[in-house]
Amino acid sequence: MQETAFPTTQGTWLRTQVADMHATAGNPVVAESARIKANAHVMERYAEPLAVFVRGSSLARLGEPEELVNGFFASRLSDAAFLEGWVRSGMRLRRWLMNGMLFYGQGVARDRMRAAARGGAVAPRELDGRAGADAQGEAEFERAWALAVVREATARVEDAMRAEGRGVDFEVFKRHAIDGQPYAVFARELGKSEQQCAGATRLAAQRVRAALAEVLREEGVPEHELDDEIARVRGAL
Repeated sequence: MQETAFPTTQGTWLRTQVADMHATAGNPVVAESARIKANAHVMERYAEPLAVFVRGSSLARLGEPEELVNGFFASRLSDAAFLEGWVRSGMRLRRWLMNGMLFYGQGVARDRMRAAARGGAVAPRELDGRAGADAQGEAEFERAWALAVVREATARVEDAMRAEGRGVDFEVFKRHAIDGQPYAVFARELGKSEQQCAGATRLAAQRVRAALAEVLREEGVPEHELDDEIARVRGAL
């Protein structure tokens, strides 16, 4: 039987935070807390993938990727309606943010055109507002996003297994599945046979897959599409 330390309710976490933003009238403290948690979650997971996307797309003409991403977050996440729009859209969160980043870039370009006394600014029409217009940037974003969600899933499993006193089993998984070391190199050091190492790796891999499914549920991936989305993550790496 596959073990998992992650309850199915975890998949609704981000959507729950967005829903709680509506509590402003009844309990503004709850609403503000939910907004802060949701925004922190989005920024932590997507700051790097979005910066990678900017570098590989036409948005790079507008300036430093990190500055543009920070400006995007400050502009969009200050308004609770932005994440509420994502929930209503039914889109993957990463696609919603990628589109949002492109439209934000168009706005920045328009503002600079208005402020410029003469030429040299990037015309908004040169920044296509459709995600997918910059194939290289989108592919790089997908890979950076895949790395981010796999890292998060793996960190959850590591925390859970160490809390259970199974840190050695996770170390076996890390050395073999992540670092690429053969069991024979480290099995004796960790006090295990190669067969025991293989069993520990299988168990940890199952748990990482379960954790990855929970991370993807947070993005709004429906249950019947999880297998395809997990395959997409692996394909992007």
